Amino acid sequence: MKKTKLLIILFLGTCFLKFPNFFYEKILAQSFTSPTYNIEFGNFNMTSGKKTSNSYTLTDTVGQNAPGRYTSDGFTVKSGFQYIYDLLETFSFSISDVDLPFGSITPNVGSTQSNIITITTPSSRGYEILAIANHPLLSNNYTIPDTLCDNVDCTPDTSTPWTLSTTYGFGFNTLGINSSGTVTNVGTSNYFTDSTYYRPFAHQSLNNLPQVFMSENSRVKDRQAKITYKVNISPNQAADTYQNLINLIAIPKY
Repeated sequence: MKKTKLLIILFLGTCFLKFPNFFYEKILAQSFTSPTYNIEFGNFNMTSGKKTSNSYTLTDTVGQNAPGRYTSDGFTVKSGFQYIYDLLETFSFSISDVDLPFGSITPNVGSTQSNIITITTPSSRGYEILAIANHPLLSNNYTIPDTLCDNVDCTPDTSTPWTLSTTYGFGFNTLGINSSGTVTNVGTSNYFTDSTYYRPFAHQSLNNLPQVFMSENSRVKDRQAKITYKVNISPNQAADTYQNLINLIAIPKY
């Protein structure tokens, strides 16, 4: 019996925004005061807010001058009180389990472990989630190689089917799921066609860059995906304890 252990750690990516120099003019906003209140706004509208029904959610601004979303090279302006709802959700990213021991595994029998990732982003531009390992599965003396999949054509940025018991290595698959655990492939369909598709991890030891394996171009709340890690070894693989560390990096798009 061969023994291997996979450890996973969480790393949250950060995003730095740099703005070019610009000039501005002083603008006087409307201001109203009383012994109890001080109201300062650039304008007042007839109505604004968040309306919902069984099928839709609508945020609106009525009466404000030129509400809407405007873009140019390097800038995005969101004009209107409805855009305050973009700020009500904070960016978050979590992993259900960060220590995945495979235990004893048998040659020619693929062994899997899995965990669930969950992401929320207030940005209407969406997010990307990337992955990179520190190195292949290693012991003090031996290495379990990365999978090349069945047709020797999967790479850290390309997934292909891996179903044969005689195809060896280590890799992962990711499928979007809903809150009930049903596979939807939302966010992951561009990277993994179905549960048979796998790819190896990029490696820091090889100076690889992290690779995107899940993304969307719109705001999400509690979006989930199931990551399946698979290892299959040959009868010639040395018995030992193997391990590595995997960074999962979540970055909001702005």
